[in-house]
Amino acid sequence: MASGGETLFAETLSNDVLLYRLQILICDGGLLVLRNILDQTLAAQGITLRACLDSEKSTVRHLKNRGVITQEQYDILFPDYDRIPTTTDMDISLVICLLRNLKCFGLSQRFDWDATPISSDVSVEADICRLRTLRDKICHMSTTSRIQPTDFATVWSDIEEVLVRRSFPALNMQQIIADFKNCPLDPEESKKIQKEVKKWKDYEADVGRLEDEMKEISANVSDVSKKREEIKIPQYQNRLF
Repeated sequence: MASGGETLFAETLSNDVLLYRLQILICDGGLLVLRNILDQTLAAQGITLRACLDSEKSTVRHLKNRGVITQEQYDILFPDYDRIPTTTDMDISLVICLLRNLKCFGLSQRFDWDATPISSDVSVEADICRLRTLRDKICHMSTTSRIQPTDFATVWSDIEEVLVRRSFPALNMQQIIADFKNCPLDPEESKKIQKEVKKWKDYEADVGRLEDEMKEISANVSDVSKKREEIKIPQYQNRLF
């Protein structure tokens, strides 16, 4: 839960500043932690990022064909001229996508990524899911007219809890988070953050549209198959009688 100090902090700032603080926390802090999760899970498996991607290239291609991974993201994973792919080139959407879909990261294949994790579930999968949900929540906030101070404090606290839990010992995450809350507003940094948020929105909109199209195609195929079976049955019956 958010503390009274956090709420007081929020009440003294404008709506735009509150939104910017949340965006930079999830953009920079969230991405830093998610990249580390990806790197650490690979290290635990004893394989490199390139070996992981090469071993599951068919899965990555399938994700690209479905529109879940963009051409730009695919080129980052499989760069030309023998360049080695690294997590430093990945955005938050790509890191989450890889962690969710590639078996080489060793995450549970039975985890329900579409369900809200219960509070007692502090697994890596649950925290990745929470960061994705919080990112989406901040995207939604950027389309509304006002952010209530209590909403700011709650979302900030929720993100901070996950970042601290998933940070590695050499990283002073508490200090990094404090810097995000109090750093001077940099117009150029703000433009970079807004560009990143727009990418999230466009990405989620494209994935949602493609999922709807796939459902429609599946429904049409099912309908056609059903009609074919209905046609076959009378013909078969006529042969019997």
